[in-house]
Amino acid sequence: MLSSTDKHVERNGRRAAAFLADAGEEELVEAARALDDAAWAEIYSRHAQQVYAYINFRLNDTHTAEDLTADVFVKAIGGIRNFAWRGTPLLAWLYRIAHNVTVDYRAAAARRSRLRAEAAEMVVESRDGLHALDDRADMLEAIRDLTDEQQQVVILRFYRGMSTAEVARVMDKPEGAVKAQQARALRSLRRILNEDGDREETA
Repeated sequence: MLSSTDKHVERNGRRAAAFLADAGEEELVEAARALDDAAWAEIYSRHAQQVYAYINFRLNDTHTAEDLTADVFVKAIGGIRNFAWRGTPLLAWLYRIAHNVTVDYRAAAARRSRLRAEAAEMVVESRDGLHALDDRADMLEAIRDLTDEQQQVVILRFYRGMSTAEVARVMDKPEGAVKAQQARALRSLRRILNEDGDREETA
């Protein structure tokens, strides 16, 4: 059961929503600047579909467009106090936010793609190098000549099949440090095995 106070608040809320539904943009912006919930609900009702369509057209990804549309309105709420009404439609401002959100998303996606490609290339090169060395019968002896940390990285990465992130967790080290140890270990293995091969040839 609603108390008399609750009913009064509910009636006022309905009246405010009805007023804002008919309000001009300048009035709506002023209410939004005061962080009025009904004003933001009205802004969302008026413009969310257009913002979504704009983002989806640029990305052709409905799920991402839905997420980024929500981000646009979160950013709009955060920046509305800096928005001054000068006759420019509110939707134009929302489109500018949507543009920036879309650009940021594409840049982040490109960075993630580049990093994944670089990581995959490094793993393939490292594994190819290690598999080539692994044909040598003295591989295990060569691994034992590495430092303790280098041995751990090589065994976990290439014999246990762990990812760099998993090895980093096991060793309690940053991923960058693990990658550096891996590179040094592979260089050392090549050097050790080449030296052993040279000694055999001159024996």
